[in-house]
Amino acid sequence: MSEHRDARTVRAGTRTLGDPAHFMDVATTRQFIGAPRVIAILEDAVDRAVAAGRVLEDTLVTGPDDCGKQIIARAIARDADQRTVEVDAAWIRDAKHMARVLRSVDDRDALIVRRVEELRPSALRMFVSLLGMRALPREADSGEPVADCTVIATAIVLPRSMHVLRRMFPLQVELSAPCAVARAAAAFRAIQAMGITGTPELRTLVAERMAPTGGHLATPINPIDTARILAAMG
Repeated sequence: MSEHRDARTVRAGTRTLGDPAHFMDVATTRQFIGAPRVIAILEDAVDRAVAAGRVLEDTLVTGPDDCGKQIIARAIARDADQRTVEVDAAWIRDAKHMARVLRSVDDRDALIVRRVEELRPSALRMFVSLLGMRALPREADSGEPVADCTVIATAIVLPRSMHVLRRMFPLQVELSAPCAVARAAAAFRAIQAMGITGTPELRTLVAERMAPTGGHLATPINPIDTARILAAMG
C-alpha cells in the first residue's frame, strides 16, 4: 500500500457523513458508480501524482448522461488535494471568456470543464492552447501564463471535429451506462451514505423506482438524485 493510500484513508476518515456527491474520494466512488477498472486506473493516477508531488495528469472522462462523470472528476481532484474550479463549456461565449476562466485558476488547482464537446470554435482553440503549452495566445488576452494546473474534462462523446483533444489528454477513461440493477444498488447505498436507515422496504422501493419500463429506466436520472427523492418520500 502506497503512502498516498494511507494519507487518503486518513482524509476520508475525517469527512462528515453526507451527500456522496460532495463527500467522496476515488475509492468510495466504486460503490456508487461501479466501473472497477476505471476506478483502479484513476486511483493509480492519483497515487502517482501525489507520490511525485505534482498535479494530476490532464484527464478526459467520457460516458453517457448520468453515469457519474462529474462525481469522478471531483473525486480525483479531491483525492489529490487540489482545489477545483468548475465551468460548463456551454456557458463559455468566446476565447476571451475562456481566457478569464483560465485566469481564475491557481497553481495546483483542478479546472473541471463539463460538457467539453460544447465548446465554441474560438473557445476550443484557447482550450487547446492551455492543454498544449499552458499559455494564452497574445491576441486573445494578455498577462501571465496560465497556472500549473490540472484540466479534467467530461463529455458524452467527442465529435470528429474535436478529436484533436484526444491527443491532448494523457489520461482518458470511459464510463458505461449502468444497468437498472446497478443503478438501484447505487441509489440504495447513496441513501445509506446520507445517514438514512436502509430497510428491506426501502430497498424494494428503490428497485421498483429504478425498474425498466418499456425498455427504458423508469427514472433516467443519477442514482444520487434518485436517493434524494426517495429519502424525501420517507
